[in-house]
Amino acid sequence: MPPIDQIPYALCKKSQHSIYLLILFFLFFGHFAMAQNPDIKRKIERIDSLMDKYYTNFEQAEREADELYNLLKTKYKSKEYKGFLIDVMLQKSILYSLNGEHYKALQIALKALDEAKEYELPEKIYRSCWIIEIMYENGGDYKLCRQYLDEAHKIYKKYSLDNVYSVYCIRMSSYYVRVQKRDSALHFAYRGLEYAQKYQNKREIRDAYLLLGGLLSENHYKDAVKYKSMAAKQLLELEDYASAASQLTSASRILIKHNQPDEAMKYSDSAFSVLRGTNAYINPEVYEVRSDLFRRKGKMDSAYYYFEKFHNVYANEQSKMENSKIKQISEQYQNDKKEAVIKSKNRQMVLTAGLLALIVFGSVVLFWKNREISRKNKVINKQLAELSKTLNQKQVLLSELQHRVKNNLQHVISILEIQKESVDFNNIDELIRGNQNRIHSMALLHKKLNVADNVNEVDLKRYVTELSELVKDSYDSHNKKVNLFVNVSIEKISLEKALPLGLIIVELVSNSMKHAFQKQNIGIISIELTKDSNSHTLYYSDNGGGFDFNAPSEKGLGQEIIKGLIDQLDGVTETKSDNGFELTVSF
Repeated sequence: MPPIDQIPYALCKKSQHSIYLLILFFLFFGHFAMAQNPDIKRKIERIDSLMDKYYTNFEQAEREADELYNLLKTKYKSKEYKGFLIDVMLQKSILYSLNGEHYKALQIALKALDEAKEYELPEKIYRSCWIIEIMYENGGDYKLCRQYLDEAHKIYKKYSLDNVYSVYCIRMSSYYVRVQKRDSALHFAYRGLEYAQKYQNKREIRDAYLLLGGLLSENHYKDAVKYKSMAAKQLLELEDYASAASQLTSASRILIKHNQPDEAMKYSDSAFSVLRGTNAYINPEVYEVRSDLFRRKGKMDSAYYYFEKFHNVYANEQSKMENSKIKQISEQYQNDKKEAVIKSKNRQMVLTAGLLALIVFGSVVLFWKNREISRKNKVINKQLAELSKTLNQKQVLLSELQHRVKNNLQHVISILEIQKESVDFNNIDELIRGNQNRIHSMALLHKKLNVADNVNEVDLKRYVTELSELVKDSYDSHNKKVNLFVNVSIEKISLEKALPLGLIIVELVSNSMKHAFQKQNIGIISIELTKDSNSHTLYYSDNGGGFDFNAPSEKGLGQEIIKGLIDQLDGVTETKSDNGFELTVSF
């Protein structure tokens, strides 16, 4: 992933006072800008250099990016520093992505693009577009990926950004690799290399070498070997010894395939030379290729030696993976076992206490009312028979009642749909649609109960995913692109908790779809449900305009319904509205 280039952007404000004050202003500000701007630029460049070696300096890069971001947001709020702030935001976006936090990465990159457009900073718009493109490319959404590539190309053409055109070419090549259009990928890789060499853009030169080394390996193997060798040299400058050795080993494998074992051995030797004396990870492929080379040369002892090395490293990795899985399963088993023991002991204590109480009570009854035992036993037996008969009847009635409730809910939904089509007023339409979604949540819950093995529990992931998609689709518009992310790590939940939880999600998604994205064409909604040993947590967020959840609502009952449902769950809330809307409910 290409890191972000930094280009300072400084603007001098014009004073509206006297010439004397204007001179004083420029004397002061000129000194301040000269002192501050280079310092900020150096900090950005340092973060950039740390990101080049993120595998060893990731935490340091993340810490320094956070510090500079907070400094620029709180202390330097003028337009002059917006360019620096956007650079740091894009650096944070890449760091989030490298750390696996893709939602946060996309969110901050989209915000950086909005600010770059607001302050009319073309290079920042260009840079934001291709970083957002990377997020969608990694997520497999190639349609949106191409959309942002096209937007970046328009900015390049409009402002003649030849010095960073190589970035666009490299991203286009990577895109065409993803969609399996090799010829187009090669064209843009060569073009990216041409512009990167012209303007000495080292990162794009390295990425072009890597792309060409992979794309040319089938038909032009000599060129492929050349570019892999050049890529290895670039990676050595970054002290990425493992990746450099991997490129050299890959070149050796290509030469073996084309029956050039002597040349292949040179590259294999170089790979070992790179790794010697370092703590870098050694890919099993390094040993495998070397074993194959010695086998072809007839040196079976050496071939066996390196094959054994390959086998041991490969087996060790597989063993680590298996041990990790076994450890995870074992820990889960032990935890489940402990919980089962605790529950069993609790049940035994309750049962023992109950039995003791029953024995004492029985002894007293036997002592004082021995004559009445026979008569009371007959009465009890008769009552038990009647209760058993009544219980069976009620179970049948309950099953029938559940079936009737589900059918009645479907009738209500159909009636409301008819009402919605016959009424022209927008407030009535929203009222009907809101009630429809609430009833859908109850109907969906009944459906999940019918297919579950246990009628007292609900498959929470399926329930929340289908329910949130249903509500989003009921409001979805072709004019806006709203992405919905659902992550549920709780497998089962009781019916008593699932019903209010589903209604809360209905109200939150409805509110976001109606109000959050009025001023933007792309929206993001995230729903997460997690649990720990003490509680469950619902996290909900959107990147819209935000609102004060705790302020009284004058437009509808949705906010009050949510609060009532949270009280029903005995929940504790925490909310933010500075970057969109976030709500955390612990229950």
